[in-house]
Amino acid sequence: MSLDLGAAYREARLRIAALVSDEVGDLPVAATPGWNLHDVVAHVTGVADDATAGNMAGAPGEAWTAAQVARGAGRTVAEMVDGWHEKGPFVEMFLSSPEGASRAAAVFDIHTHECDLLTALGRPISVPADVLAWIGESFREGFARQVGEAGLPSVSVELSDLELFRSRLGRRTADEVGAYGWSADPAPYLDHWFVFGVAERSLGERTA
Repeated sequence: MSLDLGAAYREARLRIAALVSDEVGDLPVAATPGWNLHDVVAHVTGVADDATAGNMAGAPGEAWTAAQVARGAGRTVAEMVDGWHEKGPFVEMFLSSPEGASRAAAVFDIHTHECDLLTALGRPISVPADVLAWIGESFREGFARQVGEAGLPSVSVELSDLELFRSRLGRRTADEVGAYGWSADPAPYLDHWFVFGVAERSLGERTA
């Protein structure tokens, strides 16, 4: 299915901007161990900074994201959000262009961290239905492709698109993923499930 990536990014950017503040900057974010809310804001705003500056070497690696957090260390949450409002529209314009599909990961990333922040703030997680349907289709196709490339038999997994999204991007434990409705023993497939690591402990997330 198609999705206006720029519009989806913009809506998430505005929701996050309304969600965060310096008053909660020191709040730990369990989904990103070692980071607090200020660090997550430094990352998501730093992605826009780097994208507009053409500084994409190493993305989305640890050194690239660590540099974003380091750059934001001396800035307030409000300052980073203000800068995001200036640079975000350029990112969104690109994402809405024909070339934007090459940077679809930016849309995955911003919605991932929106959910991370909601959980840190004790709120239920939620992703807009159209975005979630697009993510679900993409992630299911991607997993099926990885399974085929690994030479494993095809497998079906019964779970919601939201669980698919959160788990494949490392927000669920191996035990939580293994408890999904697999049509076969999940053990051989778990190495191909997690795109960004695996959670060490349950986040105890609630859904809206």
